[in-house]
Amino acid sequence: MPARQRSSRHAHGRDSMRASAIARTHGVLASLLAVAAASAAHAHTDVAARFLCGFQASWSACGFSQQAQAPDRVTLVEVAGRSGVRLRTLPGDHDVAGSGGAERADMALSPEATGCFQGQEQWWAHSLLFPPDYEVPVATPADPWPWGVVFAFHHTGSQGQANFQVEVADTPARLRFAISAGPVVSSGAPGSATRRWPIGPIVRNRWYDFVYHLKWSSGSDGWFDAWVNGEQILHYRGPTLYAGQGCYLKLANYHTPVGKPVSVVHARVLRGPTREALGSGALP
Repeated sequence: MPARQRSSRHAHGRDSMRASAIARTHGVLASLLAVAAASAAHAHTDVAARFLCGFQASWSACGFSQQAQAPDRVTLVEVAGRSGVRLRTLPGDHDVAGSGGAERADMALSPEATGCFQGQEQWWAHSLLFPPDYEVPVATPADPWPWGVVFAFHHTGSQGQANFQVEVADTPARLRFAISAGPVVSSGAPGSATRRWPIGPIVRNRWYDFVYHLKWSSGSDGWFDAWVNGEQILHYRGPTLYAGQGCYLKLANYHTPVGKPVSVVHARVLRGPTREALGSGALP
């Protein structure tokens, strides 16, 4: 074989081996980049799934906005060893953020900060306390059916009952859960699609620690489990959103008028992708 031909074949062989090595290197790099991208996406999703507000220094820094008659209705406090925020209404605090004749001092997160969208699964924990200056709703000629709301996941629509509420109702007053969801926006009135579950009596100066595990959905694949001070009260399967809507979290002091100041104290609000992410202190 001529020397020139042998040299050409050897060069061609070396070029093929070099190309093959480069291709393998590119393949390895592509795999590493894919793994890194997946890890980064998982880390971003995990971080985005978490929320923590302990109210040690600020409530607005956590992303809450105020719905109250005046700024002094929302104040940071320390109660029974916990940092919290006091929501206080005074007689006449009506027509606040659509409250009509009812009185309101609430704080709200945005739907984006709440992460309340179709198909999302979440764990939440929060605490509330009824201080000595909490007054239960009472029946009057103007309000024969008194009520109060102290926590909610409120739908993004402007009419109807919130998707989930911690309510105060009945005589004597008691706490209860309420869920309103599905294809039709519920009014919350008797005979409506709203469903309710009793929690128990209202005890002042006692922390109520709530834990929720839920899936947001306007269909039958939704769910909502709830524990209060370690005891499971709610095991619900069904819609948790109205069709075409999301929701947002509210810390609330919203009630029919009682003619006196009314206070509710809220403490630490947590969200995590798993039960363990809430921390051992929040677990049922």
